[in-house]
Amino acid sequence: SRYQYFKSRNIPTPKLEFFYGNLKILWNSKLLSRQLQSWTKEFGKIYGLFEGSLPVYVVSDVDFLHEVFIKQFSNFNGRKPNLFSTKSNSEFVHLFDAHNLRWKRQRLVINPTFSAVKLKQMSPLVNDSINELMKKVADFAEKNEEFNIYSLYKRMTMDVIFKPP
Repeated sequence: SRYQYFKSRNIPTPKLEFFYGNLKILWNSKLLSRQLQSWTKEFGKIYGLFEGSLPVYVVSDVDFLHEVFIKQFSNFNGRKPNLFSTKSNSEFVHLFDAHNLRWKRQRLVINPTFSAVKLKQMSPLVNDSINELMKKVADFAEKNEEFNIYSLYKRMTMDVIFKPP
């Protein structure tokens, strides 16, 4: 039976319900992340759950994830669609909705942008933009004046994106 997948591998899993697997519990939880966090405390950093009859690994071990996503990236050609992703074959599908080879290609292109060295180089630029935002917020607070935080966040985001290195 498909529901023996994790048991046969000695991987812990929450109690499941035939046909639904663990989906009912996930759907009925107020916050999906809290339910997963609770199961992580109960079952450890690597455990299994079932989306219907589909076995899914839940991993929160940073070293294991680093091994899979960085060191052995070439051995993994994609990822499964999550329950909330849109189904599209458009060439404009973004990284968070892409799957399989499209996801792999996008990751290969974007990975160098987010290397540790690049992120350290960007850090002062981001900090400058945040400091500018904080000054604006402080000015509004000093004047006891209402302001639109969303508008300020948008400006800061654009500032970070388009600020020359």
